[in-house]
Amino acid sequence: MKRVLAAVLLGVATLATTAYAEDFTFLPPGDLIAGSGDGRVDAKVYAPGLLFPIQGKAYANSQVYMTGGLYGPSGSQCAPVNFSYPWRDNYCEERSWDMPLCPAGTGHQGQDIRAASCEGNVHGAIAVVDGTITSIGSYSVYLTAPDGTRYDYLHMDSVQVSVGEKVKRGDLLGKVSNNFGGTSTSVHLHFNIKQNIANIGSVYVPPYLSLVTAYQATLSQPPRGALELADCERLVGWAFDPEKPGAAVAVELDVDATPPSNEAQLLADRERSDLCDTLGSCNHAFAAASPLSLFDGATHAVRLRAIDAEDATRHELLESPTTLACAPLELTGARRPLAEATATAWKLTSFWDELTADASALPEGKALPSAPKAFVDPSDAKLIWVLDGATRRKLAASDAPGWHMDPAALKDAGAAVLELAEGPPFPRRAVWVTVEGLAYVVDDAGGGGGGGNGTPSLPEPTDPEATSGGNSASASCAVHASTAGAPLAPAVGSMKNTTSIGALAIGGLLLVARRRRSRLRSR
Repeated sequence: MKRVLAAVLLGVATLATTAYAEDFTFLPPGDLIAGSGDGRVDAKVYAPGLLFPIQGKAYANSQVYMTGGLYGPSGSQCAPVNFSYPWRDNYCEERSWDMPLCPAGTGHQGQDIRAASCEGNVHGAIAVVDGTITSIGSYSVYLTAPDGTRYDYLHMDSVQVSVGEKVKRGDLLGKVSNNFGGTSTSVHLHFNIKQNIANIGSVYVPPYLSLVTAYQATLSQPPRGALELADCERLVGWAFDPEKPGAAVAVELDVDATPPSNEAQLLADRERSDLCDTLGSCNHAFAAASPLSLFDGATHAVRLRAIDAEDATRHELLESPTTLACAPLELTGARRPLAEATATAWKLTSFWDELTADASALPEGKALPSAPKAFVDPSDAKLIWVLDGATRRKLAASDAPGWHMDPAALKDAGAAVLELAEGPPFPRRAVWVTVEGLAYVVDDAGGGGGGGNGTPSLPEPTDPEATSGGNSASASCAVHASTAGAPLAPAVGSMKNTTSIGALAIGGLLLVARRRRSRLRSR
């Protein structure tokens, strides 16, 4: 119940933020309200990398020519139309100030921006860059960057800084108000950028596109997610990109702070019903057997990060990092020859599936089938049949990730499959070993493809609905609380661990929704 509630809260936050980003539109630079003057058509971003100067949602438009303004339609300055998209430039709007860059030679020096509401002295104005406070007037604050660019904040109240103070990008400077030096104007921030322009001098430059790009950055929603369970049996969680809700997010494993290989990735593309309503689509979960490359008895630091497909940036999942300390395994059964092409067809990799262990004493069985053929039992969705030679072998659907299979992507078994002789249960995960330079897969049931060799069959798979499992409380690896749908059954159930796998505590994980656009932090 806790996980469901947390997911609902996360979904509401995510969907609201996504809608906020999708709603944002803006008119071209220089496109002023008809009759308000001649704008400057200029595609240059004069202050790239700027932090947006107002915390939260904002609306750039004219204070004079919009509803309730001196020359605008009659009505209230708080009219909803004034707090809606698209944004509109009002640099060079008709004014009497000298403005060398404006077509008329005079005009409005900067851009007017309304905060999320027309309430005064509520919405924070923050430093757009690192710099020094060089002037404070009755309603103004000037911030000068090391390169000499000056950023002017007008109609300020509750000023939090002093002249000469060094500030950092994101520091709170004051509040947006209607202060106009003893008189009042509408509640808004008038924002200027003053730069030295070759052959002209120090002038007010168009701030509009700099503000557009800064605002878009606040709307950017990076991939997010959570590592809900991590132990020596499985890794379970989800990852989602609000800006690409239909795409599967790649999740990268960073082990012991070494550069991750391309193999050390998961794809969050599995269906999980609890994600459907909260994220808007269902296929954002991941589940995998824990990497066998870590089963060496050492303690490993493991971080999981979602990869942004847009810019390849990494974003750490909630509940990451963690540690795993997984003991070496004692192998039983037989070793089945594994050709390179077969390993590729089964999606086996050294990072996930190769175990450093002496398997030379195991008898050699038949080669693993050249490609996987697996089907869901039509009468039991929790059961998969894997074809192996002339037999069908049972595999719990919850163990499918141990063979890099997604049960939701498999077809139902037909009559031809169900008429095959039933062999011993299929190994609960892929275990790749090397003997004298040759690759093999360990099959605890003997690997004959038509019967076992007397090796005891697998224990019954863990019930996906159970709330506990394992055989001891002395786990040698970290465990995260989770109730993440149908969990992967113990990944090493087909081998004997020289130490206990440990008990799994399945509980609620409170997920915290992180909305970047609402966290323009004061630092």
